[in-house]
Amino acid sequence: MTLSLMGRAWRLARDVVLRFITHDGWAIASHVTLAILLAIFPFLIVVTAFASFLGTVDVAQETVALVFEGWPAAVAEPLANEIARVLTGRRGDLVTIGLVLTLWVASSAVEAMRAALVRAYGVTDPRPFWLTRVQSIIFVLIGAIGLMLVAIAIVLWPTVWNILTAALPWLTQMQGVFTGLRYGATGLFLIVTLTLAHLWLPYGRRSAKRVLPGVIFTILLWLTAAAIFGIWIANFADYASTYAGLGSIMAAIVFLNVNATVFVLGCELNAVLADRRAARSELRGEERGTAAVVGGP
Repeated sequence: MTLSLMGRAWRLARDVVLRFITHDGWAIASHVTLAILLAIFPFLIVVTAFASFLGTVDVAQETVALVFEGWPAAVAEPLANEIARVLTGRRGDLVTIGLVLTLWVASSAVEAMRAALVRAYGVTDPRPFWLTRVQSIIFVLIGAIGLMLVAIAIVLWPTVWNILTAALPWLTQMQGVFTGLRYGATGLFLIVTLTLAHLWLPYGRRSAKRVLPGVIFTILLWLTAAAIFGIWIANFADYASTYAGLGSIMAAIVFLNVNATVFVLGCELNAVLADRRAARSELRGEERGTAAVVGGP
């Protein structure tokens, strides 16, 4: 039984990797990496500037922390520090003019993810360019609003917790559980975002149940990659001596490329599973047809 499961897992991994190579997965991952790198700064700057404009600097800072949560500290810290520089004052210009430009740039990152999903699922998208771009902008807005809501919840949580424990003192014994749930909201946000990307971005209909394997695979490998990359960059890699002042940027590019590659592999995993389901369904149909012929008059 164990050998059978190992054999099935090996064949699945082989099919995913072969499909990844056939669909130019490395090139697609590089495209996604560049698009995200170009989008992450303007997107976060506008989101945090909007929060600062509303007078909620704590929410802005928490938003930045949420985005880089799970990143290796050596990669996240320099980027987060640069973005945090916009939090020193109100930036109405970013909320008005910059928002339009940022939405376009950020939606280009969504378009790159769409390209990866379309290539993996092997579908043709007949929708016009303007419609898919509008969908990408809406996706960015939903992501920004969701991120802000999670950040607000985390910032307000200490006050809410104090009120709850004052009314119900026995809750203090469960502080660890509630703290875990508080930060678990970030993981839930990531799962929902990835699931919606698989459901909405490529043309066609898919159920959440069918895309969850690729989503879970992607998140688990992201966490593993972040841990390994953090250890590697802390103990072995020396980007500062190789790239001088560009060391932190190069580390971020490599880390994003690893994550983009994992994302594409997750897309291909769902596609392989979908092909196998279709093949089994077709085989069952042929068997029923054969049985009907044999059992006929």
